[in-house]
Amino acid sequence: MQLHGGYVPQADGNANAGVVERLREAIVRGEIEPGERIREAEVASQLGVSRTPVREAFLVLAAEGLLTLQPGKGAHVRVYSAEDIRIVHEVRSLVEGCAAKFAADRISNQQLDLLRESCERLEALPDGAVSDCNEENLRFHNLIFSVVGNAQLMHVARHLLEVPLPYKRDYWSDPARKRRSELAHRRVYAALLVRDALAAEEAMREHVADVGQDVSQVIAN
Repeated sequence: MQLHGGYVPQADGNANAGVVERLREAIVRGEIEPGERIREAEVASQLGVSRTPVREAFLVLAAEGLLTLQPGKGAHVRVYSAEDIRIVHEVRSLVEGCAAKFAADRISNQQLDLLRESCERLEALPDGAVSDCNEENLRFHNLIFSVVGNAQLMHVARHLLEVPLPYKRDYWSDPARKRRSELAHRRVYAALLVRDALAAEEAMREHVADVGQDVSQVIAN
């Protein structure tokens, strides 16, 4: 296992939080593969910290569903089945559909500009730019949650958004699938632009459910 890039300490000096964020990033960006073992000593050495914050980070990420911890076997990146991923997306479709509906009445012109710019950046990315596509996709969906502004909703949403990311490598490498996501983001944006809450909810629900079907098919094959 090799963690690319450096460890950036948190502004408040909280080493535990910094290790959690660096490991979470490595997992969702695919630097550490599903099923791969992560060793405390190796992580501590690469990040230049003691083993205590690494051990505590493992507990946090296990609670979030990104790691599995087994006595005598250590920590592994959690492996999700095709059915797991489909179900996660079904739940996401309900949560994010509601978020889009609520956002329609609250979104500002500045926030709409940010969504439009996100659509443009995703469309400009080449097929197969997995990490960049994942990051832009996250930015789009998180922007909508930020419009709603509910801290608990954003906390739940973060976990639902991150779980499928390690499995989307082949998804973003398929031009047709990437194009469907681009068009879906545009449809959500268009509904929010005219403050049509029901259309925004429908567009988001269909988009997330469709992606779930696509990603689960990729895993199954």
